[in-house]
Amino acid sequence: MAKGGIRLFLKEVNQEIKKTTWPNRKQLFTASSVVIVILIITGLYFALLDIVFARLTRALLMLLGI
Repeated sequence: MAKGGIRLFLKEVNQEIKKTTWPNRKQLFTASSVVIVILIITGLYFALLDIVFARLTRALLMLLGI
């Protein structure tokens, strides 16, 4: 590692962490809620796509007699 080594690196990391602005409780709850809602919507969307493609595949296989 460069001059100063790990000790310098950890000191700089600590300085950067002190510059960070952390969300308050309300902001954290709001952001988490948005993420959870988007995950649920995305999960439902992909579940619906899975059902549609499964039925299309089944219909195509029946049509082809496979």
